[in-house]
Amino acid sequence: MAKLKSMTDLHNRNSHVLLARQPIYDRDLNIWGYELLFRSSTRNLAEISSHAAGDAATSEVLLNAFGEAGLYEITGDRPALINFTRKLIFNLPPFDPTRYAIEILENIDTDAELIRALQKAKQNGTQLILDDFILNHRSAPLLHLADMIKVDVLAISETTIAKYAKVFLPRNIKLLAEKVETYDMYQYCKSLGYQYFQGYFLSRPQIIHGRKISENKLVVLKMLAELQKEDVSLQEVSRILEQDPQLSYKLLRLVNSAAFARVAKCSSLQQAVTLLGLAHIRSWAGLIAMGTLEDKPEALRQQSIERALMCQSIGKKIGHHDAQEYYTIGLFSLLDAFLDLPLDDILDRLQLPNVFTNALLSNEGFMGMALQTTLHYERGAFSQVDFKALEHFGITPEFLDASYRDAISKADILIKDL
Repeated sequence: MAKLKSMTDLHNRNSHVLLARQPIYDRDLNIWGYELLFRSSTRNLAEISSHAAGDAATSEVLLNAFGEAGLYEITGDRPALINFTRKLIFNLPPFDPTRYAIEILENIDTDAELIRALQKAKQNGTQLILDDFILNHRSAPLLHLADMIKVDVLAISETTIAKYAKVFLPRNIKLLAEKVETYDMYQYCKSLGYQYFQGYFLSRPQIIHGRKISENKLVVLKMLAELQKEDVSLQEVSRILEQDPQLSYKLLRLVNSAAFARVAKCSSLQQAVTLLGLAHIRSWAGLIAMGTLEDKPEALRQQSIERALMCQSIGKKIGHHDAQEYYTIGLFSLLDAFLDLPLDDILDRLQLPNVFTNALLSNEGFMGMALQTTLHYERGAFSQVDFKALEHFGITPEFLDASYRDAISKADILIKDL
């Protein structure tokens, strides 16, 4: 009975924490780790981000709520980067020290006592990261301990970005470029030797004016356009999909995977189309088709699945549209990044109903509300979520937190199945 009470208490604590994770990519754009952004939903409405200055109580809420098992649920076998205040550095959580990294805030008071605490953490296997690095009297004494330095590329000049690479890489200090907003900046930092990257550059298109869309992307675009036609029939959908054996195989494998958990297995594509229905097939075929684009990393597909699943969860509460349409909105919100075309250009070619186009371009309507909420949550911008409007549909902060975690968990499964 005591164990049951303990688990119930843990669940209750979990429900009071809003949490988002921001991926950190390596040089090949694989996900290396996650920075955790969070807020205690019951104690304040101010955003607590990776750059919030010293709220030890909120940090403790996160660490107490998730425990060892919860941390693995959020980050898998990848490291979790967490901002540690001075207070928390002296009271490290009882986690496996190799499962998380300490981000040391730029305004922390540096003295002999802090140095000793950080040395002990490092000896136990915890990585030490200097956050928002600027060389000054606070950061200088920490350089000999640092495993990694996070460089805010929006806050300094390209000259300084290059200088840091020249100074710190020979000392075996790894460099993480954060707030990378464009592929040009990613390529620049990569050329200098930076090993890790964080920012929204991956979810934005690489638009080069005058360049023709590649043949494989043109095929995907045409297929999506055919599938989205309002008068398309199940028979026509089957015909379209059967033209691409790879797509047919992947779709059939997905339908028979653990993600769908069906008792009866589908033995043909036409059977799968009939069982799942048009809305489902449109969404999943679109996902798989975009996944065939070889120049796009798996991380982008994972992000699109997470968005789609969270939009779908929110949409089930809001209503007014089929849940699968909400899924499609989340999935298509990254079409520009997949196809490297402006989103309005893509939507013109797809000829989607106005309700879809308005939601994707202007966050209008109920589907736009679901998408906007998902984007704010994904970025840890909790203060921008319109909780008051969402209350009308019975959507609470706790519901969003549960939906986000569920989307992460299901996306991890789907990526493996795909």
